[in-house]
Amino acid sequence: MKKYQHLIFDLDNTLLDFSASEEKALRKVLTGFELADTVETMNHYRVINEGLWRQLEKGQIERERLFATRFGLFLKEYGIQADGEEVEHRFRGYLEEGTDIVENAAELLLALKEEGYSIYAGTNGCGSTQRKRLTNTRLLPYFEELFISEELGYEKPSTQFFDPIFDFVKGAPKEEFLMIGDSLTSDIQGAINTGIDSVWFNYHNQPTTDLKSTYAVEKLTDLADIIGLEKPIAQSSKTKETLLIL
Repeated sequence: MKKYQHLIFDLDNTLLDFSASEEKALRKVLTGFELADTVETMNHYRVINEGLWRQLEKGQIERERLFATRFGLFLKEYGIQADGEEVEHRFRGYLEEGTDIVENAAELLLALKEEGYSIYAGTNGCGSTQRKRLTNTRLLPYFEELFISEELGYEKPSTQFFDPIFDFVKGAPKEEFLMIGDSLTSDIQGAINTGIDSVWFNYHNQPTTDLKSTYAVEKLTDLADIIGLEKPIAQSSKTKETLLIL
């Protein structure tokens, strides 16, 4: 009997390589305003963006305000007056073109599907963007259902984000659920708030904090033992062929 049957995966920087896709999209935005796409410039945007997302997780701002203002605030630092919503729309179009995935994400999902696990996406983000990126990367068929904050009306780490997931499964004990994600403040705190086990995927080798997950890994292949996969996760021609069929 598997200890965990219902696996909730965050998407950005857990299965989808958001950092890579974001960098490509951001470079296109910067080029459009004739700004140098240096590490310093891009990090400046990320500081502003991440600060707004932390406010959103705490319920201090609305999602619409985050998307409408982040690029306006960023460009203003360089003396550029721009319509933040228009730039956001342009950026999102670039981002939706992204096909970057985290190493071994497809192989892991295939192995889990073949062994009968129930797989769900539990992500903070824009519904249309997340769905488009999952379609582009051919990962969409692996999921039984997608739970996206924009569509639910609640953000992780709120317990209200997780309620629709439990309702969807209907009656499964919380001991059978496992949350896997890269964000301590969103994914891991959400799992703690909800009373389910969690895996912190330390994708960017961040320093540990007082906020503790049930498990921690630095590679997706390390999930095999935690979840209880009977077969090893490996890159193979079979995986590639299956991905093309799905």
